[in-house]
Amino acid sequence: MGLMVSLNGVAGGVEKLYCDEPNPLDIEELKRSREPDRGIIERDDQGNVIDVIIDKEKDEESDTKIHPTPAKTDIVRELEAQASVVYKRERYQSEEERLFVEKLINKYGDDYESMFRDIKLNVYQYTAAQLKKKCQKYLLDSANKSCS
Repeated sequence: MGLMVSLNGVAGGVEKLYCDEPNPLDIEELKRSREPDRGIIERDDQGNVIDVIIDKEKDEESDTKIHPTPAKTDIVRELEAQASVVYKRERYQSEEERLFVEKLINKYGDDYESMFRDIKLNVYQYTAAQLKKKCQKYLLDSANKSCS
């Protein structure tokens, strides 16, 4: 167990030797050996595209017309009706959260950046945006309670 003084075998990569002339490929052999959903791109010596060879049988199949189905069936309409009924559950602040937010508001007012940086009161490390939402919720709830 521990570090080895030398590595076993070759530690680095092996240099690949390339021949000077590229191996010319037979287009007919490529057409036979390729998969049905693949094409061949022919390029010249500078790398410019000369020709793109695509299987003609596949093109003919893709040109066939598909008969459209009606967009909305009875089941789709029922599902849309169920989805349109929205039940919004109102979230209430717990007593502990209200006390926490009240302490922050009493100390900093509406300075959310300072609330964010206070590590003693902001023990949950809420962001300034989260604290702003909690304070706004607290102020809205307290305003509603005083009006009632």
